[in-house]
Amino acid sequence: MDPRWSWGAMALLCFLVPGGRPDPCWVSISPEEPMVEFGTSLLFNCTTSCRNYSRLSWEVSTTKMGAQGPGWVSLNVSNVTDWSLELQCFVVFEGHRVITNTTLHAYRFSPPQIYLEGDVVAGKEARVTCNASAQVSPSDPPNLSLTLRVGGLPAATRRGPSVALDFTARPEQHGQEVTCEAVLRLGRRTVNASAATALQVWAAPYDVWVWAPRTEFTAGANLTVMCRAEGNPTPRLRWELPIDAGWELQDGGTTVTIPAGQQAHGGTYRCLAENRYGTGAASIDIFFQASSRSPLIPVVVTLVAVTTLAALTVAWRFYRAQSWKPMPDGSQPD
Repeated sequence: MDPRWSWGAMALLCFLVPGGRPDPCWVSISPEEPMVEFGTSLLFNCTTSCRNYSRLSWEVSTTKMGAQGPGWVSLNVSNVTDWSLELQCFVVFEGHRVITNTTLHAYRFSPPQIYLEGDVVAGKEARVTCNASAQVSPSDPPNLSLTLRVGGLPAATRRGPSVALDFTARPEQHGQEVTCEAVLRLGRRTVNASAATALQVWAAPYDVWVWAPRTEFTAGANLTVMCRAEGNPTPRLRWELPIDAGWELQDGGTTVTIPAGQQAHGGTYRCLAENRYGTGAASIDIFFQASSRSPLIPVVVTLVAVTTLAALTVAWRFYRAQSWKPMPDGSQPD
């Protein structure tokens, strides 16, 4: 006969035969793997499947505080200051005790903290560190692991109270989130904590550029030259110009305007961008040529015309004077 059928038949007889009952009743405690933060409280519940029991109670070294009802009894352990506390719940049934035990474990867990070691400057090596601390029963060192993430960089994970991530800082990382997650494993349970901060990346001036609508102008034309620069903190702009007169600064010093520029305004327009982490520069060459129509030409033309007209007038009068001169014989012209 199949052994499974034999055990099933015996169990059925226990219920059918008067006075028969199954194996002794059980007692259980919840939570099954109790963990509590040091100095806090935890509520336990003990239940039994026994019927008609004579007693259901706790056996602990602390003051008992709780409630009781049919088939259950609770226990409130307050202000836990023992790293390990043994708890026992029992039921008295038909003259003997059915007992179950559990151990309450306490722990300390400090949330992670993120540290940036000095200024994070674009183009230079930087380090971000995350630290966390945990404490459990002295006989059981804490199973603590940390995961550190910085922007789009690969995460750094390490078992222990500290983890660091080294990287070369880039300007576009400014403002990206830095996160650290700490996981404390307590048996089959885990306790999680996390921290986050924004990455501050300082940068010397970069992407400095100077722009003008064109580079060749005729004397008398208006000139506009603009400068832009990236950096953190925002760079200060300074100009080196070919002439110290006849120009104006606009838009906070980003734009140079020259109304009615002359040949003396031609040359190199250099923009210098500066902040406390460095400098950057860019330049453009501007050419001014003489006007295609000199203001002396009308004067010269006028003088030539007047001189020509005067000469013609003198010649005409001379001609007329000669035409009316008397003939040698005293006769007049017809």
